[in-house]
Amino acid sequence: MEKIIEIQDILETEKYLDGIKAVIFDLDDTLYPEKDYVRSGFHAVAECFPGIKDMANKLWLAFETGERPIDTVLMKEDRYSQENIEKALRIYRFHKPDISLYPGVKDLLERIRSNWKIGIITDGRPDGQRAKLEALGLDQKVDEVIITDELGGAEFRKPCDVAFKIMRERMDVPFCQMMYVGDNLKKDFAAPQKLGMRAVFFCNLNGMYSREE
Repeated sequence: MEKIIEIQDILETEKYLDGIKAVIFDLDDTLYPEKDYVRSGFHAVAECFPGIKDMANKLWLAFETGERPIDTVLMKEDRYSQENIEKALRIYRFHKPDISLYPGVKDLLERIRSNWKIGIITDGRPDGQRAKLEALGLDQKVDEVIITDELGGAEFRKPCDVAFKIMRERMDVPFCQMMYVGDNLKKDFAAPQKLGMRAVFFCNLNGMYSREE
């Protein structure tokens, strides 16, 4: 709740609102906690391997220690095979996620949308990102969504600026009247700053990559 209030406070100041016509958001760790998606995926995988006791927690522990969770757990449980690896990855990538928006985000988006256009630019595998958007109900709460991988592959992920240029065309708003809100200092802000957009850094201390930053 505290971090979302910080975003609201920033957007409510005249400094950031003056002249803005469109607010573009990152998705993962900006509108919802990405770790919840990881946990959800681990539970989905564990359900398909009933012979491995407490598999979801074992996957999470491996994840927290920086290992490759699926490979590590299947290896330790003597269930490692290419078939099982592919099965687990397929389940993880295509599962229906059990995730929720950060507290306050729904009201924030509704308030913004009453005055400005709202978009999302997000990286990741299209199937997984689309499943997240559907689970969060964001497909009904924003005007435009761009999943960068759908533009032609991983090379279009941020900090590539192509998605931002496409968003500008779709919204018919000049860059100087667009704002981007994200949580990743390494990739979220290079393109917006290059293109002359305004930018807001969501300092999410509980995010997936907060330690790196």
